[in-house]
Amino acid sequence: MPYRSGARTSSWAPQIERAAAGVARIRAAGYPTPAWLAVGTSADGFGYQIQEFARGHTRPQVTVSEARLLIGVLEMHAGLDPDPQRCWSEFVTARMAGEDLWRQTAGTGPTGRDLVHACERLLAAHGPVTLPIEDLVHGDFRPGNILFDADRVSGVVDIEALGSGTRVFDYATLLSAHDFSVLLRGTPGVHPREASHPVMAMRSIAAATGAERTQETGPQRPARNVRCSNAGTSGGG
Repeated sequence: MPYRSGARTSSWAPQIERAAAGVARIRAAGYPTPAWLAVGTSADGFGYQIQEFARGHTRPQVTVSEARLLIGVLEMHAGLDPDPQRCWSEFVTARMAGEDLWRQTAGTGPTGRDLVHACERLLAAHGPVTLPIEDLVHGDFRPGNILFDADRVSGVVDIEALGSGTRVFDYATLLSAHDFSVLLRGTPGVHPREASHPVMAMRSIAAATGAERTQETGPQRPARNVRCSNAGTSGGG
């Protein structure tokens, strides 16, 4: 059956149309996402895209073997930059540099405050962090957007938000997913209700910012000293 995306607001229409070129680019490199058969904007301003049929099903609970398949797909993201001008690393950098996410996370209670302190200690220990920009970032890589067919991943869908950055962001998103229970069950202190903003947003960003380190120094407080390796690109997300 065709896959139609139109659940977002009309402001998302330009990104859906823009994403078509990136989807074609990563498919040409062998990435398992269905081809887009049509893309456009409706008369009332909502973007849409229709995908080719992809056999398979999403999983309500991911097994260990399926988790290994997902890791294999994520490693295909390495160096597969679909859109250099749409940078998820810059988006993450901006979120870490602002105060809102830190304040909101701390305001959720003891778990949130502990997480903020852990992030501050992590960044203080490693010094300034520069996030890579050369990988594919899906933007919502979770089991609900993955089709499994037998012992393979047959399709990665809901990919309109794709951009450049570091694939560690998609790893972090996967770890925060409600339906990635095989790993959530093994993480002390993580309850499925916490897989929502702002706590899991902070966890995702913390994991992403821990991916790369640099020896640079700067005037910012260590807990906010996160940079994109190319500040000239436009933000993702």
